[in-house]
Amino acid sequence: MKISKEQLFEAFGEILYALAAVDGKIQQEEKELIAQAIKHHRHEYDILFSFKQGVTKAQTIKDAFVKAMETFRNYGAFDGYTDFKIILENLAQSCQGISKEEQEIIDQFHKELLGNFKM
Repeated sequence: MKISKEQLFEAFGEILYALAAVDGKIQQEEKELIAQAIKHHRHEYDILFSFKQGVTKAQTIKDAFVKAMETFRNYGAFDGYTDFKIILENLAQSCQGISKEEQEIIDQFHKELLGNFKM
């Protein structure tokens, strides 16, 4: 199945949701950092839409992560994955440092995408 750029960025919104929610509650600082990190991005709407969908539907962290990673794998190599990882790290760091659960999400993202696609 062919994945569009819009779907790719929606998946990024899902993984942002999973990372922000993994510690139990999405902090205001995390919402602000996400908004700032993607402000004026060409796919800002797609990213925020899927992030907010995760929040309003109370999607489980595991479901959001698995769905996003499946989309990334189906899309294949993308030079933006490195930028995604930087945003994930900044988001995790924004509230009381990176937790074990947040680090696991970042590590899995890195291993599956940046490692497999040699980026």
